[in-house]
Amino acid sequence: EICIMGGKAKPTKHTSKEIAKKVFEANVNRGGGAGGAASRTDGKCQFKCYICLGFQPSEKSMQIHFDAKHPKETMDAERIKVAA
Repeated sequence: EICIMGGKAKPTKHTSKEIAKKVFEANVNRGGGAGGAASRTDGKCQFKCYICLGFQPSEKSMQIHFDAKHPKETMDAERIKVAA
């Protein structure tokens, strides 16, 4: 009888799901960089952060932005510039 032993219990390095996700993330357009400049300035982003000058589409998004990017600051609704 020939006893065939299986491989060592090493996990595979990358699953096909992992590889497919990496390929998707590499090829999907998230609106950043030079290609997304037009979509960032076409009027969809109405609110401008007075600290970092970043654009946000709504006041709620601006609040989320402040909580994440400027946690030590409090958002002043009067100072948020509405981009024209």
